[in-house]
Amino acid sequence: MRSLLLSVSALIISFAALLAGNSLQFVVLGLRAEIEGFSVEAMGLVTACYFVGFGLGSFVCPRIIDSAGHIRSFAALASVISGVTLAHPLLPDPVSWGLMRLVIGFCFAGLYMVVESWLNARASNELRGRVLSVYGTAAFAGYASGPLLLGLGSADGYVLFIVASMLVSFALVPVTLTRASAPVIEAGDDGKGGAIRYGLWKLYKETPLGVVGIVLIGAAQGSFLGLGSVFGAQIGLEPRWISAFMTVALFAGLCLQYPIGWISDRFDRRFTVMAVAALGGAACLGAFLALKVSAAAATAIVAAGLAGFSIFPLYAVILASSRWPPATSGLVSARGPAAFCLALAGVLVPLAVFAGYRSLRRPAPKASASEETPAPIVAANPGMVPLDPSYDEDGRE
Repeated sequence: MRSLLLSVSALIISFAALLAGNSLQFVVLGLRAEIEGFSVEAMGLVTACYFVGFGLGSFVCPRIIDSAGHIRSFAALASVISGVTLAHPLLPDPVSWGLMRLVIGFCFAGLYMVVESWLNARASNELRGRVLSVYGTAAFAGYASGPLLLGLGSADGYVLFIVASMLVSFALVPVTLTRASAPVIEAGDDGKGGAIRYGLWKLYKETPLGVVGIVLIGAAQGSFLGLGSVFGAQIGLEPRWISAFMTVALFAGLCLQYPIGWISDRFDRRFTVMAVAALGGAACLGAFLALKVSAAAATAIVAAGLAGFSIFPLYAVILASSRWPPATSGLVSARGPAAFCLALAGVLVPLAVFAGYRSLRRPAPKASASEETPAPIVAANPGMVPLDPSYDEDGRE
């Protein structure tokens, strides 16, 4: 285990730096949008473009990796992100930003594939779960540290965009200089090379809760990351409190990721999802009511912690979240900033209901020894719960 972690440490460190730069971008763009006078609806659409790009990248980037290899693909995609990040303050209008976020989302989809396929290839079934938990923790720490850098400059200038670009550029160094060999891409069942494709409909038939959870939790995290800083600015928080607001949510997810994963390994995962989503939905509804009474910084930060508790540990894959950020922004525009919490509750409560419904459809069998360390298809997210499509609902999904 120790030698394996050392061999992939460069990859994990690089990706943590990339996510720090990405989370800083999310926060800075929200603040800059307020300064530039973007409407909440426009910023919701800009956020949606990131996830549209991510979805497109999930279809196209496997071919890029098959053709160029892992290390060259990583370097190329990260270089594009670094350059596009610097272009945001040059063209501060929603259309330009939407196109830039689409490109960045596309590139991040490829980067997730590079990192997670590399880790899966290097780890044996006996060690894969532990390796991925280390990766998830490091990635989550990187994501949570990005907003802490907000104090290095002002969103109305160039400094924070430069810092985000520097993080992405520095992330190239460990991977491009690593002595560890990248995975060898082998032919799939069709003989054309690359990984075996797994269609969305087939995945839904294998694990309905997994796919529905992808959509709903993806929508919640997309809204939080893309509009959280906008929400903070609208309720009058200072930049340092907006930084704390975003960081608290991410660290709450980080702290609870392992305990929730531990529980889900020992009990029916559907009940775990139902319980966490229900508690998170109730907490967001409570935060909505509290913020209608008082928009104090302390209230907002407590709300962020409660939201992060449920959104991030349960998050599986950022895939189909492109429609909810605009819906969230429309709700906020119509009902005020406190409706941001209402939008999150509107995702978590249905997830809890669906998880309960699936748990009533079939009983979960007792875990076998072979299920202790599954070989997951890892989710593209800062705090992942591995999703293994080889498990159907007679398993623990």
